[in-house]
Amino acid sequence: MGACSITVVAGSRIVEMDDAPMVDATRGLIAGLAVVIWVFATWLLPPLVAAGWWRHRVHRVRLDYDSSLWSIVFPLGMYAIAGMYLGRADDLPLVGAIGAAELWVAVAAWVAVFAAMLHRMWVRLIRPVERDRR
Repeated sequence: MGACSITVVAGSRIVEMDDAPMVDATRGLIAGLAVVIWVFATWLLPPLVAAGWWRHRVHRVRLDYDSSLWSIVFPLGMYAIAGMYLGRADDLPLVGAIGAAELWVAVAAWVAVFAAMLHRMWVRLIRPVERDRR
């Protein structure tokens, strides 16, 4: 999902470029491909959520902090930015609104992972040092 989002951002930036012969010749194709890739990234969301549900709810794998959780935050943020850029570049207000809403989801995910990281640091690093001092 992150790679698709990066591709959409790049395509949106090309669509917004100033007129040049090569840009003019490919602008329509790139705009269309950016939409197709954004749709594919959007299609990836339900399977990814279902995989998380299956892992943590069905198989009861405990959701503890792990540095790999940051690999979830980045694609969410990139998907949000891709939606906002694509909405502006191709004049698609619905896509822009989805991107803006997704930005809040990405921020919430960032806050949750950051809080879990701080908690892990507290439990593993700071609290043992305080116990040793007593």
